[in-house]
Amino acid sequence: MNHRKTLYGYQYRMGELIINDGEAVTVRRIVTLYLDGLSYQKIADALNDHGIPFSDEDASWNKHKIKRLLENPRYAGEDGYQPIINHEQFRAVQAKIQSKQENRDIPSRPVLRLRQLLICAECGGNLRVTAGESVGADRIRLNCKKCKIQIDLPDAELINAIISQTAKKKDQGLDNIWRPSAEVIRLENAVQRSMENPAHPEETVSLILRGVSARYDCCPNPNEAKRRDAVTEPDWKHPDKLIHHITVSKNNAINIYFQPT
Repeated sequence: MNHRKTLYGYQYRMGELIINDGEAVTVRRIVTLYLDGLSYQKIADALNDHGIPFSDEDASWNKHKIKRLLENPRYAGEDGYQPIINHEQFRAVQAKIQSKQENRDIPSRPVLRLRQLLICAECGGNLRVTAGESVGADRIRLNCKKCKIQIDLPDAELINAIISQTAKKKDQGLDNIWRPSAEVIRLENAVQRSMENPAHPEETVSLILRGVSARYDCCPNPNEAKRRDAVTEPDWKHPDKLIHHITVSKNNAINIYFQPT
């Protein structure tokens, strides 16, 4: 509980809601610290260390109080409150909060970003993804509630299927023979080595994307660029922009179904 009758940063005087100048300084300090990169908890710790009370009834700060304060539009003048910060500062804070939330929502392993797209090839049911120590650092376990099959699938198999089937989709309709460059071969080897070391998944994603780009730099006919670009590499934050769904069979056969272009 907040244990405050009045929003932090404000007070009543003669029946009128006005800014509490001392607390307003703290509000602005919190905004500045957050925009400078401090987390909710570190800001709370800093206020507690400097003996700045949240209220007489509950002096200590915590990350939840900091979060609620930063998300409250009243500090920018909403609902008849006098502004303590300006609208530009408030928008900057909200953008930073949203950016951090999006990053937290993206699992570090690329294959986990595809969990909403995985379909059982046997019955068409959704596949539930299990990952962790019980399964292994480099594989996922897929369970279909509908037909009860269980599939253990290495990360590398799923990633490689996306790479190869995306490449095949982009190659369709090209009249010229595609020949890989030395850079393509180098990057493909680098991807394979990186997949053997799952400790740095973001590096793997970067190599995959560079490899896809390098492959299509080798396409000799510039007049086909528009057709090639109709299908591109997955956006790993939003893979559903390119991929409609992915089916996996009990024999680990993987098929990628792309969004209509």
